[in-house]
Amino acid sequence: MAGYDLAPLAASWMRSLKARKLSANTQRIYGRAITDFGKYLETYEPTPTEDDPDPRPAPTELEGDQGIHREHIERYIIGLIERTSAGNAHQHFRSLRTFFNWLVDEEEMNRSPMRKMKPPEPGEVEVPVIPDDALKKLLATCKSTSFIDRRDRAILLMFLDTGGRLSEITDRTQEKLDLDINVLHVLGKGNRERPLPFGRATAQAMDRYLRAAAKYLGRPLAPSDPLWVSYKRRDALTIWGVGEMIEKRCKAAGIPHIHPHQFRHTFAHQWKLNEGNEDALMRIMGWKSREMLSRYGASAGEERARRQHQDLSPGDRLK
Repeated sequence: MAGYDLAPLAASWMRSLKARKLSANTQRIYGRAITDFGKYLETYEPTPTEDDPDPRPAPTELEGDQGIHREHIERYIIGLIERTSAGNAHQHFRSLRTFFNWLVDEEEMNRSPMRKMKPPEPGEVEVPVIPDDALKKLLATCKSTSFIDRRDRAILLMFLDTGGRLSEITDRTQEKLDLDINVLHVLGKGNRERPLPFGRATAQAMDRYLRAAAKYLGRPLAPSDPLWVSYKRRDALTIWGVGEMIEKRCKAAGIPHIHPHQFRHTFAHQWKLNEGNEDALMRIMGWKSREMLSRYGASAGEERARRQHQDLSPGDRLK
């Protein structure tokens, strides 16, 4: 028997998120969580386990004896931890809790099945920074004057030079770029806009890309045009398109896979390594909590400690 179909309520919830003007990235995170959970319910099979020999059957209603219960959600979260990571499961947990609280607010349910559930510990995952030699090999794959090479080089440098998030850098229009002062205006978490400064090399790469894009489109670029133009459709390049591009470039460079978020950690590491001001780093990265200063670039903390020890060694000072 097929499980309960959450799709209609999920669609209503997504419309409510859009009405609240949440960021596009937040809507994507919530949307993925409820879509995946909905598919899980539709194919749910109550397989007995040693800890749970008599599992609850698949829900056929939203609430009640045959409704969605805590057990269904717990099994889903446990499966996520086993298949992916505790951090991903933690994110899904928070998204689903928001969804069920919304159902209660909308009087679709009397109470949330997650009301007494505690989120899984996300754990501290150290994201590796990208070594300089890998960055050089990556950029070396974009050396020609073709439109696609100039676009990809500009994207890679923009990620490396700003520490921007994937959605922040990708979901932009031409009017958000200011090459006179070398700034890209992005929309971060909480719908807060901030300027991302970048250097001369990135500005030059952007200028070359924009000229190539105008020639490729056969017309001058308009302020409302997407910042990044896709090669095949000639419309906005999506976050998935950017991820696919980086993966192809990594294979061409003969280096391990790089996730776009690694550029953000690499930026923070390089900033700290060169003794950049922490308040300035927080402003550029869009952080409100100083806790993020220790989390980002943590995997390269030992390198920074060794570098600083060379300058501050008590033993060397006595010589």
